[in-house]
Amino acid sequence: MGKFIKVIVTVFLVTSTHLSAETFLDKVVVTPLKKPTKIFNTFNNVQVITSKDIKLQGYKSINEILSRSSSISIGSNGGHGQTKSVFLRGTESNHTKVLINGVNLNPGTLGVPSIQHISVDMIESIEISKGSMSTLYGKDTIGGVINIITKKNQGNQISINRGTHNTNNFVYSGGFDYLNHNFSTNFSRLESDSYKAKVTSTKNHKYDTTNLDLNYIMNIGYNEISTNYYRSTGNTEYDSFGSNLNQNHRDSHIKFNINHIFSNSHLDLFYVKKTNEINQAAPSATDYTHTKVNALGLEYMIPINELDHILFGIDYADEAMYELSYGTSFKHTNKIKQAYASSTFSATNNLQTNLGIRVQNHSTYNNFTSGNIGINYYINPKLVLSSALAKSFRAPDATDLFGYGGNNKLTPEESKTSEISLRYRISDDESFAGTFFHNRITNLIESDGTKMQNINKAEITGIDISYARYVNDTKYDIQYTYQEPKDKTNNVVLSRRPRNRMVGNVTHFFKNAESVAITTTYESNRDNSIYDTNQLGSYFLVDVNYLKNIHGYTMGFKINNLLDKNYRLAHNYNTGGRSFNLSIKSNF
Repeated sequence: MGKFIKVIVTVFLVTSTHLSAETFLDKVVVTPLKKPTKIFNTFNNVQVITSKDIKLQGYKSINEILSRSSSISIGSNGGHGQTKSVFLRGTESNHTKVLINGVNLNPGTLGVPSIQHISVDMIESIEISKGSMSTLYGKDTIGGVINIITKKNQGNQISINRGTHNTNNFVYSGGFDYLNHNFSTNFSRLESDSYKAKVTSTKNHKYDTTNLDLNYIMNIGYNEISTNYYRSTGNTEYDSFGSNLNQNHRDSHIKFNINHIFSNSHLDLFYVKKTNEINQAAPSATDYTHTKVNALGLEYMIPINELDHILFGIDYADEAMYELSYGTSFKHTNKIKQAYASSTFSATNNLQTNLGIRVQNHSTYNNFTSGNIGINYYINPKLVLSSALAKSFRAPDATDLFGYGGNNKLTPEESKTSEISLRYRISDDESFAGTFFHNRITNLIESDGTKMQNINKAEITGIDISYARYVNDTKYDIQYTYQEPKDKTNNVVLSRRPRNRMVGNVTHFFKNAESVAITTTYESNRDNSIYDTNQLGSYFLVDVNYLKNIHGYTMGFKINNLLDKNYRLAHNYNTGGRSFNLSIKSNF
């Protein structure tokens, strides 16, 4: 292994022709303002991970991708298919809204989205918008929004992956155009023996999942009609108090859009039908949790110039939730009506403002108003100072209210967030961004040991730093987050949130479509739970990915946890040791 590391180090001492560089501040995102915007011009801290990044780093799971953001700490109850939790900027795992092509993946019952079932190979980009996003995306956005966008019309590609724990993955992505019609398909099938979920488990816990993503676009005059269908189904074995059980999952949606372009504006009409299901699969098991949503609405946008615009939106959702767990069952329906507006306006050549407001009528919680204020001050064309204030909330999910240990007297959690950012485009090859953030949360919902209560207050303060530079044929990228995530009620640090996270990446490119990437991750120690005294220790991981193009085939070899470090992302649950993955991709 020592010789291998020496070879990797030697690679980065070799240089050839200069890269055509695009730093992270020049990347275009849609999520923060619902219009294409360079990260340099956004009002809040945004990170984007593209399909090119996924390919170069050799990512094989969504949680692996997200953990490469220093702002995100991942909780994991084992290997493939086991529950994964996302803690963005120190907020709770149900404080971040996860979208697939703009459709909410968070269920109305358990609240935490099943990101572990999403196929990485069908992703075009992931946009991580940090901080409250309630104006444009409503409830459950105290931590931010993660928008996963799938590939469309990318040509035909087949990928075969073989990895440790007898893990096999077959992927097809492709599409075609015919006259004014465009069709695209993403398909993935993954099977794995995985590893023992718990330290005390007696067997490996198998997992399989099938993902299907279909897209259709038709252009007729000034109208674009589009449909997106997404479905993820499969089975996960898991350890339940020493018993080996298994459950089936299904996440699906269908979304219809009609976009009409006027002379100086456009109108988008949409309808969404989505389902989130988990069903226990043992012969005698009866437990389940289901969410079914029907939603429709419209958005009307008036672009003023490249930076400024006005947006109006209204929507209505019918949310039905059903659950049977530990002998407690419920059926509950919410009717949600919302109206929102957002405006970006350049007061001077140097000053740009963003104002937004959302009014929601919730059949369970009556009315709630949230909103935001943002300011960009352009010190010069390469340097911008931003500030943002926002109010957001999370309505208790149905399991909080009516499930085992539930409490139907709960009130929504509320947050007030603020941040100040400095983004500096040092040169065409070098960028820096730094953000100070503060988040105050009241009515935080926790269990008192018998049932859920609004018993806690939280305050999270921290900084995010990102730096990227291209030097000849090598890209250097480093991110660091320091945060103080405090439970003010109990005067302790919030569980599973580290004070320090650092992620570094070095990628070297060769002349013949060949590259080597080394990614390092450091996370400091953190408490497992306020209900025990267990600690999750700090860890340092090294991953390596090698790519080479051979006669039209892209060969990939990935080593995760190169140093074979033992670490935990949840108490008593295993993580993977050193693992290997070999992939072959072909375009046709």
